[in-house]
Amino acid sequence: MDFTWEKHLKLSKIVSNTADKNQGTALALMGVGLLLLSNDLLSQERQLIAVQATCIEPTDTTGAT
Repeated sequence: MDFTWEKHLKLSKIVSNTADKNQGTALALMGVGLLLLSNDLLSQERQLIAVQATCIEPTDTTGAT
């Protein structure tokens, strides 16, 4: 599941508002939000690595000129 940055910001505002009334719920929401964010960042990192791997030219390691 890919959250947009706007959805992450909305969730952080919900957590902030909830923390004033119910710290337990806010902590649970914060954990879920961090898990979603880490999954999204990992997905983006994998995509970046895949793109970089296709852009790297193979080098000749045999020493032949």
